[in-house]
Amino acid sequence: MVANTVRKIRKYMPIIKWITENYKIVAFFLVAIITLEICIFIPYGYVLVGLLLIAVVLLCFRINMEKCMFTLSIILLCAGFFGPYLGLPAMENIFLFRVLLPIHLVLFLFFYKKDWERIRKIRIFLLLYILFIFTMSITLFWTDSLGGSIRYIYFLFEWLYVFFICVYFLKDVKSYRLFAKCTVFLYILFISIGLWEVTTGMHLPRSGSTFYITTTSEHQPTGFQFNTNDYAALLTILFPVVMIEISKWKKKVAIVAISIISFVAIYLVIVTFSRMAMLVILIEAIILLVSWMRSWAFIGVILGGLGVTLISFYFKWSLVSQLFSDITRAFTDKNGSTLERMEMYKATWSLIEKSNFIGIGAGMLPTRLSTVMYGFENTSASYWSPHNYWLEALANGGILAFLPLITFFILYFISSLYYWIKTGWKMDSAVPLLIGVAFVFASIGLSGTFDKMFLGLGLGIGMSILNIHYRERSEKEISNQIEDG
Repeated sequence: MVANTVRKIRKYMPIIKWITENYKIVAFFLVAIITLEICIFIPYGYVLVGLLLIAVVLLCFRINMEKCMFTLSIILLCAGFFGPYLGLPAMENIFLFRVLLPIHLVLFLFFYKKDWERIRKIRIFLLLYILFIFTMSITLFWTDSLGGSIRYIYFLFEWLYVFFICVYFLKDVKSYRLFAKCTVFLYILFISIGLWEVTTGMHLPRSGSTFYITTTSEHQPTGFQFNTNDYAALLTILFPVVMIEISKWKKKVAIVAISIISFVAIYLVIVTFSRMAMLVILIEAIILLVSWMRSWAFIGVILGGLGVTLISFYFKWSLVSQLFSDITRAFTDKNGSTLERMEMYKATWSLIEKSNFIGIGAGMLPTRLSTVMYGFENTSASYWSPHNYWLEALANGGILAFLPLITFFILYFISSLYYWIKTGWKMDSAVPLLIGVAFVFASIGLSGTFDKMFLGLGLGIGMSILNIHYRERSEKEISNQIEDG
């Protein structure tokens, strides 16, 4: 019997050896088979066949994969801002970002030479988020809807991959600044569309203002986002990135550009009536001004601002008066919204307690919350936005998933604050911290968070800046050691 087994092993040894030597080809065909199966079971899944065609081209032709992957990374990250506006006709869920992501992943896994040293300095962030996704996936064993939970976990994976792309491919100042320049161009596009909406009362096709009409929605901007709060969060989380990049232009041009773009961004945030975004952009503007202009100049700006305010009241400038009126209304006319959110928080906490802190299932909070808030199951309105990123994560995944997530953010803020202090409170160094502040405010200001890709991209940019800093510092230390030696 043993002799027969040995003969069989010897018989198949050439096959086993070939598989081990050509594991990339084997893996490629396995992915091809899986993709074809997906095409059968998922509507419009045949779009993924494009992945196979691209892979075949790469196998047949030699190209510079480093440049190819970097270019694809920039396109993918920029496409994340547009969502379904870059989608296929009649296929809103198949848009450019989600088409490019699996292509990027397949190319990276099978056709790209890896350099893991690039992410070594901040790998703890990625490991913590991977642990968060893994612990959230455990709830698949008791979730109410397996499909809904898998969809939710896929959103988490999208965030993780965006983190990875930012850290891995925006690896140095040169590559980061190229992306920052693209961000400035896109930011100008976003605020231009916002001004067009405020002025004309017209909106893009997928704007929430075309579906629900309120007394103010006609002239409130949404840009490429669905509602005004999302648009305000987008402007605030990218604001420091844009301001820093513009500040590197020629001084006179930079001052003019910063003045115009910051004024327009602040104006658009105010007319969205988003209270959290107003506070965030105020914090960002103050910190950036203090860091850039130093204390004496900042005092001059404050005094100048007070002077303009007094003069505007004296002459009754309609624009300034309207802005102050909007700010007042945003903080005084939303008592009903605030009370409703407090009730949702209480209901969410009761669901957390009833689950014994093990979680109700990934992505299940909105449907469970709907039942609690309505008092019965409602098939026509079965989704209730939780309006709190932290409670949503705790309710969905329980304490086991919440711990790596909160550790991730605590470590992010400690690293960002330390970086800012260590570099002498410079304006450039404040970006990761300001992005974190913008995210925290957005996490309790937006109806939902996990499907907002621009928030994940913002955190990815912050981690990329930290990674560049740590790598440069490490290279300097090595250089100094060599010189001393």
